[in-house]
Amino acid sequence: MEWMLFAVASSFTFALVSVLDKLLISNHVANSRVFVATVGIAQILLGLFALPFALESPYPITAVIIALLSGVFSGAYLVAMFIIMESQDVSRVVPVVSTYPVFVALLAYLFLGESVTPIAWICVVVTVAGAALVSLAPSSIGSQGGRESIVAMAVLLIASMSFGLSQFLSKTIADDMTLWGQFMLRGIGGGIVCGCLILSPSIRNGLFEVLRKPKTLSLIALTEIVLVFFAILFFFRAIYSGEVYLTATVMATRPLFVFALTLFLSIPFIGLFKESMEGVALMTRTTGIVLTVGGVIGVSLL
Repeated sequence: MEWMLFAVASSFTFALVSVLDKLLISNHVANSRVFVATVGIAQILLGLFALPFALESPYPITAVIIALLSGVFSGAYLVAMFIIMESQDVSRVVPVVSTYPVFVALLAYLFLGESVTPIAWICVVVTVAGAALVSLAPSSIGSQGGRESIVAMAVLLIASMSFGLSQFLSKTIADDMTLWGQFMLRGIGGGIVCGCLILSPSIRNGLFEVLRKPKTLSLIALTEIVLVFFAILFFFRAIYSGEVYLTATVMATRPLFVFALTLFLSIPFIGLFKESMEGVALMTRTTGIVLTVGGVIGVSLL
């Protein structure tokens, strides 16, 4: 059960990061692309932090390439998610990108030989379906709908596949590379993908603006370095001690934590978000929560 504790801890920490990311994108940086560039810089810094621990043992060149690819796919997922998050509610975005356990389970079954029983498949599908329901309910004022929303959801599904592939690749080299080795290379790979936006002059100007705002810089450091460090560390501890598809499924509880946090921050005297807490919205999301929690409980009992 150690893997489950780490997976839940990672899920909650990533949820907290997602909520703070939305606040940063909406209120503290010029646009989502500037934010993506800051995330890229933070990812590279995290990778460099892990460097002394990662160099304790040599790694096969194949494992190094796979770890970098895992970072690249993770970076692509971050780019898509943050750009869409600029125009969509975080409580809608996160559930859609949290459908990745389906792809992880399929890849683990086909290529890693992990035993995925029919009951396990049902639990995976129920968990993901619950997460999707959380995102379907009416949400805050100002979130784009219509055709833009459909396009956004399609992009997020592709991002979810990318993140699922990233997790799958991490598991394939767990026997050939230490946790810190993966931490370092994944951070560098993801950081390069996100950080390449810095080549745009407008993005560089946006970064200089961030540097002139101590409050924004401090919040970015807390979110993208401190919290993300622990979220990724918990994730790797989970996949190194358990099956990757089980870890991915438990981490799909992230939308529940996001919903709870945004609901709390929507309380009038806080007012950081404007989540709907009435009628169909509340009923739909409650149903989604029950399904997601039920699916995770099912996975934990396997």
